[in-house]
Amino acid sequence: MTLLALLLGAAPADRLPVPRPEPCIPITGDPEEGEYVAASGLSYAQVRAALNGVIQTALYCTRPEGLDAVHLTYELTVGCDGVVSAVVLTDAGGAPQAYGACVGAVLERADFPAHDMPDGMLVTYPVNVSW
Repeated sequence: MTLLALLLGAAPADRLPVPRPEPCIPITGDPEEGEYVAASGLSYAQVRAALNGVIQTALYCTRPEGLDAVHLTYELTVGCDGVVSAVVLTDAGGAPQAYGACVGAVLERADFPAHDMPDGMLVTYPVNVSW
């Protein structure tokens, strides 16, 4: 992004790099050997680290007029390659659609590690903002 684009008010998500897909992690274990085989997905610490890496950028989303606080809830689908494939705002908490979309676009740039859930992992993420 150019300095001019930043000065002209480019979208906050544009301040973040687009995550690169990583090779998915295969599920390990051999059921013939009596081992339990199941995907483990991402740990709480991995999810927290990825989201903490981008959420501050949401502060650049334009504050909705007349609101002192918003409480949003998102559901993110994180592909096994670590890239967010879907962001759904499940509770806007009274915030305008444009604000929810801005924060959602920021969350879409979260860089998660690859994991072993081939259909992706669903992450519920509350976002509470006070001005």
